[in-house]
Amino acid sequence: MAKIISYEITKLGKYLKQLRDEQKLSIRGVAKKCDLAPSYLAKIEAGHTFKTIGIETLIKLSKFYGIPVSAILKEAGFIESDESDLPELDHYLRAKYQLSPQAIRDMKMAKEIVDKKYPKKGNSGSN
Repeated sequence: MAKIISYEITKLGKYLKQLRDEQKLSIRGVAKKCDLAPSYLAKIEAGHTFKTIGIETLIKLSKFYGIPVSAILKEAGFIESDESDLPELDHYLRAKYQLSPQAIRDMKMAKEIVDKKYPKKGNSGSN
């Protein structure tokens, strides 16, 4: 029986590999922390997991990278997303830059100040 590899599974694998690469982590290190076989994680990242991966595996990876499962599914194209439905800032900062909780709070506070000073067009009623 031939493998059926969906576009979304391939995209999911590329995204998970990108997260790992951005943090300069080895596939063995991530697999060990997530209690997965390195060969299985390699297959996921390559998009060679037949049609799906288990939700338990997705949750493990989600927790490890500090990104909600829904954000991972949106990135892969399994769930529709719009511009206003981006991953939460704190999840993004933790995953991308490994910032401390205090640094993340400071960044969120700065974002709130900028958002108040420069409201988006259409949201304030005056623009």
